[in-house]
Amino acid sequence: MARLNPPSQAPTPTAYADLRMFRIFQHFSDTLLRRLAAIAQELAVPQGKSLFTEGDGGEDFFVIIGGSVEGGRVTPVGRQLVVRLRVGQMFGDESYLDAKPRPMTITATQDSVVLRFDSYQVRALVERDLELNVALLRAFWHSLATKIRQANQFMAEVFTKRDTISYAGCPAEGEDVDLGPGKKLELFKERGLSAAELRLLAMTLTARRYPPDAFVFVEGDKGDCLYIVVDGRVRISRRLPELGEETLAVLDRGEVFGEMALVDDQPRSADARAHLDACTVLTLTQADLEDILSLPPTAAAQFLRLLDCILCRRLRNMVDLLVSWRMMAGFGS
Repeated sequence: MARLNPPSQAPTPTAYADLRMFRIFQHFSDTLLRRLAAIAQELAVPQGKSLFTEGDGGEDFFVIIGGSVEGGRVTPVGRQLVVRLRVGQMFGDESYLDAKPRPMTITATQDSVVLRFDSYQVRALVERDLELNVALLRAFWHSLATKIRQANQFMAEVFTKRDTISYAGCPAEGEDVDLGPGKKLELFKERGLSAAELRLLAMTLTARRYPPDAFVFVEGDKGDCLYIVVDGRVRISRRLPELGEETLAVLDRGEVFGEMALVDDQPRSADARAHLDACTVLTLTQADLEDILSLPPTAAAQFLRLLDCILCRRLRNMVDLLVSWRMMAGFGS
């Protein structure tokens, strides 16, 4: 792997101003953002240089403040593109969160400047500052959800340049059900959400049941909530001309989907359907999220860390799938 310029030893004076401009950090207070910026180290990355390679260890994460980067994997049929990132976006966060090897090689596509956040310093900082921990976990959620949306788009481009088949306007065929507080609390407990405040909130979430193969939502719909699978399974897929339905993921009990609805105002990027059998989901709205974020920091961090870990796993799975699809379609550089 090409070597980078060594990081500066002192904090970057302009790091705060750089981060304040980016949407992913808009929810940080000035005080919290200054604390995070104080440990940023600026790196100059010439075009063609790599910051890390697929399979590397390391848990530092980075924010692009100038230029752009691409993430890819080297395969027997050439390099496969899996993510394209620009100013204001973050990378390396999945390894910070799950401590697993890097899922791709990140390379500068032009002369670039990034802020590097040393994982040891960050962990020490958020251990002392619980409010900063919550804000950072929320930023990771935005970052991961954005990369998952991009992976969805890249998958559609592999086999066709035409639009996907539109099912916009398909009715959601579910019905509200009284799940009972005991079953909701059991689910939250299984997922490690032990804080009493979160368990109390779980009792207020609406449960909805869908018959086999029914739509929870369709690509192109406007989203206003995320969902948590209670029972059954949910299939995330896209409809491609001449190919029919292509499955992106099958989600089990405790998995979260539709999370982009609480990150941006973009339409749903894929279909979600009950997979084979009926399924039951909990709905979490923007108002519910605000309630969670207003909880004591320990409780809010529990929920956000769970969400981040689920998204990390999904992103890694989607990268594997995207590389396989690109290889089958004869892509490679």
